Amino acid sequence: MSKRPFDVLTPREREVLALLGHGLTNEEIAKRLDISLDGAKYHVSQILSKLGVATREEAASWRQEKRRAWWARWPMWAKIAGAATVVAAATGLVVLAWGVVRTQRDEDASSPSFASELSGKIVYLAPVDQSKWIASQALLDAAGILVTQDVDQFRSQADRVQSEALIVDKDYADQLEGAWLQESLDGGKVLVGARINISELGQLLRVSGCEVLSPGDNYPESRLFYSRCSHRICGNGESGGVGQDYLDRNPVGQFRLLIKGIANSAAASCGGEGAAQAATPTR
Repeated sequence: MSKRPFDVLTPREREVLALLGHGLTNEEIAKRLDISLDGAKYHVSQILSKLGVATREEAASWRQEKRRAWWARWPMWAKIAGAATVVAAATGLVVLAWGVVRTQRDEDASSPSFASELSGKIVYLAPVDQSKWIASQALLDAAGILVTQDVDQFRSQADRVQSEALIVDKDYADQLEGAWLQESLDGGKVLVGARINISELGQLLRVSGCEVLSPGDNYPESRLFYSRCSHRICGNGESGGVGQDYLDRNPVGQFRLLIKGIANSAAASCGGEGAAQAATPTR
């Protein structure tokens, strides 16, 4: 039996979810649970990923579905009649859902809502083996992500387009200059480690400021996942923070969440007029 969304949350994440429901900020959650601010941000990020929502507001309004016991109180004839009705309705819904899913698959990659303001501003240093890519070429193109498999070209593209985010695959971890990555991170760029756990992101890419006190379990190498780090400071004092998630459970949906996460972190580097416009809180 597959787990319901609420079941995949750790006890600590359930505590954080309850506090989100009461409208607490990351700082208030950290103080209430006596954990670091980065720890609170990490737990919030994990909750968003596991529940499949994009914002903390959606997580705060999320409620676990509860099964009702009224069916057991029905008389037998009503159960039979009800079951027949349900079967007939379910058959129709299956046919409808099949059509919707098929249409959705065709439209996901080209959907206008998939693009973001960072289109053309994200550069991905991808592995030679395309089965290890964070997404298909179609999805990467739809999101406006520039893909290269050459380290020198990766740096030149990042500088040429004034990139807002750098995605580095684990295969290249020892080929990039840590000082350049640190400068990019300190300068406001979002750093994403493809197939790199958040617990090892700093060590493998030789950068600081992406540490998490309670990172949780590492994702297995057999899975496709990413970690994300940003130092950007917004006008409200929130920073980009850190997070990680799988990419192979629901490839399109989780890739979309990755793009939204990058956009949220990038939006946090607001100064002047931008500071007043950054309404999206950091996760």
